[in-house]
Amino acid sequence: MSGVDGTGTEEARFDARLARRDPDLPGLATVLDPDRLGRWARRHGIDVPGLRVDRLRYKPSTTLRAALAPAGDGPWWLLTAYSPDSWRKAGKDVRAAAGTGRTVVDGELRLLLVPAAADRALPPLRASAGTAGATTVAHNPARRAVLHEVPAGRCRKVHADPRTVHRSVRAAQALRRSGIETPALTADGEFAVTSPWVPGRPATAADAPAVAELLPRWREVDPGDLPVLGARELRAALNRAVLGTPGLDPGLTERLHRAASRWRTRAEGAAALDVGGFAHGDLSPDQFVATGTGLVVLDVDRACRAPRGWDAASWNAAVVAAGGAPPFDVPPLLLAAAALLRAPEPFRRRRAGWAGATRRLVDLAERAVAA
Repeated sequence: MSGVDGTGTEEARFDARLARRDPDLPGLATVLDPDRLGRWARRHGIDVPGLRVDRLRYKPSTTLRAALAPAGDGPWWLLTAYSPDSWRKAGKDVRAAAGTGRTVVDGELRLLLVPAAADRALPPLRASAGTAGATTVAHNPARRAVLHEVPAGRCRKVHADPRTVHRSVRAAQALRRSGIETPALTADGEFAVTSPWVPGRPATAADAPAVAELLPRWREVDPGDLPVLGARELRAALNRAVLGTPGLDPGLTERLHRAASRWRTRAEGAAALDVGGFAHGDLSPDQFVATGTGLVVLDVDRACRAPRGWDAASWNAAVVAAGGAPPFDVPPLLLAAAALLRAPEPFRRRRAGWAGATRRLVDLAERAVAA
């Protein structure tokens, strides 16, 4: 059983405690429980096989926004749980959904279900989602959406922040000038980029040797005016990450806070955090596709100038979260920071076994910061 009644999986028990801790969001238990969510959707006339939460954005006692994905091809949805205060402002979301399709308003649970195209933080998504043959690949509410425009053989990424568009285009150009395989990105207006769709096999942890060959070449890439990710920026990012873990078990959250505090102390003046050259910024297996000619880098919207070893540390953290062994030798401070920054992601992304993935990241951060 996966319900939030406190029985079943470890994830279900975590979710049950979270729902009890946040009574201001009466719809929280419904969003977090796959079985209850399915029954709720069908009761309101939305019968989508395998409907599941793909991504969460949670503000305690305020809102929880969930991207809902079907099991196969089909429309994505945006489900929002509101507090009493935020419910009074839900009318803006209802009005934004006009003309996008079916809308469900549940005043008792304070839940609003709208098509993903109604995400008002991503204005171009409405037009893009209406493109013939376009299928949604990913949706991070109020942040980003990725669509596959099948007839055109094209990928379209819609961003809430126009700076991300400029950053992505610059990074892709720099990589391509250095002979590194990544799709050519074209800005399409202020909030979107397009590129050729890259078919291939999703990369896995087993592709680490190919990544090891690629990383030294990245250090030769001219980063231009890409943003800096140095000690100050990492410290700020860690503060946001630790604050961004309200969905976790309180015990794990306390351990994260302690590890982050120890990291901040050890980071003072550490040479390992000196900024070097180009970095992907968020390296993990899911940022690559393996083709007949090698690995192709996909997302570069977090490209930056970072300490040498940052990308290897990021890859290590992602692999450990998935239950693997870290393949790269990196400075412990970088490894700890990468693990801490990634710690909120398993809860947000709701993959099977996310509680174990979170614990592995916390364990890794504690070991690294103590090294």
